[in-house]
Amino acid sequence: NPGKNPKTDICYKLMGVKWNSLPVNYTINPLNSQGLSEEFITSTISSSAEIWDASTSSELFNNDYAVNYSAMYGKQDFKNSIDFADYPNDGVIAVTSVWYTRVGKQIVEFDQRYNTRFVWGDATIDSSKMDLKNIAVHELGHSIGLGDIYSSGCSAVTMYGYSTEGETSKRTLEQPDIVGLQKMYGP
Repeated sequence: NPGKNPKTDICYKLMGVKWNSLPVNYTINPLNSQGLSEEFITSTISSSAEIWDASTSSELFNNDYAVNYSAMYGKQDFKNSIDFADYPNDGVIAVTSVWYTRVGKQIVEFDQRYNTRFVWGDATIDSSKMDLKNIAVHELGHSIGLGDIYSSGCSAVTMYGYSTEGETSKRTLEQPDIVGLQKMYGP
């Protein structure tokens, strides 16, 4: 590709932490103020988790997830909670927090919040919406130990740190995303 320099643009970033105990269980709180159905949210998030599982021999995310209407982002309770609520920053589409041990750098929990200051949905149906699958695949990358990439030469990768309404290109992994994943969890 013109403009890509593989020597300067690595295009993936390891956070230096990972799960030692797999697969990871997670809980989805589908409550939202935008009329999104529980089925749309749970199927989109679980299929997004499978995108990562398909690119490594490790089973990262348990195929069974829990639905809990009181699960909340931001509280370390050893439950991997995903919710939809206001995040007090207009520029943050979604946020993933990761807790890990000081010794051994083992992830023990992740929580995610999808910021309801954005309008969520399926951007293939309505390109004015923030595509849930596009953002979920990216956020789940954080939950297994991959960081954001901000180099403009890497703007095509799933872990690129910016997105916009209508974008769906992060629904799939690019080669650098897979390289980073496999460095942590094997081919």
